[in-house]
Amino acid sequence: MDGEWKIIASRKIAETTIFTLEARTSQRDGHPPMECYILDAPDWVNIIALTEDEHVVLIEQFRHGTRRMTWEIPGGAVDPGESPRDAAARELLEETGYTADEFIWLGMVRPNPAFLTNACHTFLGRSARRTHRPSPDPGEEIRTWEAPLEDIPRLIAEGRIDHALVIAAFQWYWLKRGGGTPTAVSR
Repeated sequence: MDGEWKIIASRKIAETTIFTLEARTSQRDGHPPMECYILDAPDWVNIIALTEDEHVVLIEQFRHGTRRMTWEIPGGAVDPGESPRDAAARELLEETGYTADEFIWLGMVRPNPAFLTNACHTFLGRSARRTHRPSPDPGEEIRTWEAPLEDIPRLIAEGRIDHALVIAAFQWYWLKRGGGTPTAVSR
């Protein structure tokens, strides 16, 4: 495609604790102006925390968007001035009480580039173990447990794990481990 979409007008609609909603009017040569709604959000992290015996630290929490409990891996927003790696260590500790000996960056995805500005970074936390009591944010009620790594493809295939960013995190893990997604047990 020739030319780029230039922002010709922008107005803030709402500012919340987790994002800013903006209406942007953009135009490209030869095209009429187009209004888009953009959510400007901080980058996010998620962590595949693996124990010495190859178990994944999983969490279960209520999600207001879908109005149900979800199975996920720990994660959250990168605070201003914080590196994604430091956010990964902080979120793992806060949500689960686990620490890891090493954090390895596995990859990054754009959660929805159609209207979100941020990225989600995935980290592998090696030699994870519970060292503290969890200290989740107000309003978070989190249950933590460990599942064998070999069970993750089945949990995804069965729909127990259906959070898109969590599934993307495991795809990064399997790619970095030297192969594609392992074969999962079908429903």
